[in-house]
Amino acid sequence: MKNEAVSGHRITCRAVFALGCFVFIQLVGARRAQAETPSNVERFELLGSLGYGVAVRDVSWTNSEIDPYGVMVGLDFGYTLPFGLRIGTDVNYGFGRRIEYTDWKGEANTTHASSIIWGGSLGYDLLLPSFRLRGAADGGLLLWLVEDGVAPTLYFGPKVALIWQYRTFELGLQTKYLVTVPGVVQVGLVSGARF
Repeated sequence: MKNEAVSGHRITCRAVFALGCFVFIQLVGARRAQAETPSNVERFELLGSLGYGVAVRDVSWTNSEIDPYGVMVGLDFGYTLPFGLRIGTDVNYGFGRRIEYTDWKGEANTTHASSIIWGGSLGYDLLLPSFRLRGAADGGLLLWLVEDGVAPTLYFGPKVALIWQYRTFELGLQTKYLVTVPGVVQVGLVSGARF
């Protein structure tokens, strides 16, 4: 029994070592990945996003529970200066989801809400041999589209993305946190082009 645990431990160590070597090769750029030069960084960028948004606690509107985020799609447009500073704007639409609940009177209720998020961002692109790491500060307008009206609020918060680029095509992962009441975590894929 003890020998099986040792061989399992050895296999795990070898797998971790192999994964570490792979990551090292990617970061060093052994695949002949060329680091971007400042002239390649200075460009416009248009990205589409597909993700999911989750409120950090329950959301209510006029004593009704709502979930205005759920699956989200969006567009992000920006310009990166030669030294890595990026100025951009983005818009996202959250499809939300239908919630069925029982209110304090014991009556069954169903609500549906969606959301529109529009804002600007100021960030920095850190160039790595095969990837670009983007950190940004976002701020803008958040609209909850509920059955009986629109609820506007402002938001701000951090955004982080890891983007892989092949010529003008880009693909990456992005997450952002919207500081509002209540806070929102959004995670998703981004893809697009630089021109």
